[in-house]
Amino acid sequence: MTTDSNAATLQAITRKKRRPRRLWLWALVGVGVLGGGGWYWGAGTTATAAVSYTTAEAAQGDITVQVTAVGTVEPIEQVDVSSLISGTIAKVEVKVNDRVKTGDVLARLDTSSLQAELARDKATLAAQAAQVTDAEAALEAAQVLLARVQKIHDKGLNTDDELTTAATTARRAEAALAQARAQVQVAEANVLLSQTALAKAVITSPIDGMVLEVAVDVGQTVNASASETAVLFTLAHDLAQMQLSVDVDEADVGKVAMGNPASFTVDAWLGESFPAEVTELHYAPQTVDGIVTYPTILSIDNSDLRLRPGMTASADITVQEVAGVLTVPNAAFRYAPPRQVAAAASSSGLLGMIMPSGPSTNRGSRTTVSNEPDREGFRSLYVLQDGAPVKVQVKTGVTDGALTEVLEGDLAEGAQIVTAQTTATP
Repeated sequence: MTTDSNAATLQAITRKKRRPRRLWLWALVGVGVLGGGGWYWGAGTTATAAVSYTTAEAAQGDITVQVTAVGTVEPIEQVDVSSLISGTIAKVEVKVNDRVKTGDVLARLDTSSLQAELARDKATLAAQAAQVTDAEAALEAAQVLLARVQKIHDKGLNTDDELTTAATTARRAEAALAQARAQVQVAEANVLLSQTALAKAVITSPIDGMVLEVAVDVGQTVNASASETAVLFTLAHDLAQMQLSVDVDEADVGKVAMGNPASFTVDAWLGESFPAEVTELHYAPQTVDGIVTYPTILSIDNSDLRLRPGMTASADITVQEVAGVLTVPNAAFRYAPPRQVAAAASSSGLLGMIMPSGPSTNRGSRTTVSNEPDREGFRSLYVLQDGAPVKVQVKTGVTDGALTEVLEGDLAEGAQIVTAQTTATP
């Protein structure tokens, strides 16, 4: 009985020790199956993924560098005409789009009060002239009296006081004549002012041109003494020659020079381009919402009068042109082969079996990079050789935004430049 009970106890202990070993073995087998399946899926997918490349040919071509700016079509000379005197508009002589010459009458003010003022000033002038005549007569009489008193005094027949009184009277007559003559000058000035005001009652054109706007009607009162005189007419000088005022960004203003050719478009004539030329470069900046621009003036030939003041225009200013140079597409400098991020433990270890590297690595790879020129002006691009992209260093020149000039580098005309790649997974 003792021997049998000991054997039974030993068997129970043996079963308890073997049970954990079996569980561990089954877990190891499961992990191996999962890891092997994952490795097989990743390897199989990578092996069957097909890579295709988008290429463009390095070719001889021309590059035109342009600066784009937006502005407004304006007359070369535009004048706002106001009234120099206050009054009531009696007649308007022109209408919008009329052509006028310098001195042509635009409007007339009511002159009844001005004519009355002129008549008054002329009467005052006449009165002052009469005062001069009277003063001249008084002076002549005083001088005669002084001469008589002087002769009597020389003979000792009168006193010194009598001679002094006669001399004083003569001097006062001279002063009265001078004052009368000054009053005549004042009256003459008043007459001149009245005549000038009467002349200003006729509003005339200061330039040859066209009437763009009429902002006054008959019977309207104008006030020339106001802080801001109202504009009655807007005139433009010779609309056959106009200008385009554009704002050039501070990043581009250094490229623009006097005489640069340009072309521009307006919404009124879609699909049509108009020629222009840079004639003015302003140094004074304009800052709007933190953006700094510089006004630039382009001359326009508007002989057919199709362009009108105020039209919004988009201009392309040609700042540089190169012909017959080796060019590559700009997209080439944004491409780089995807970096394969290989897991260090993918070939060994339990973690590598559980998390194998597969197509998820390819999905996270990038084919576009920032490829700025180095200090010597060289940049990288990739040429397709034997079905694979090969890195080439080239020195670049000007660009128009689509093509870039190649100045130096191991790149031949006709080379297939890689611009993108795609991976097809079945």
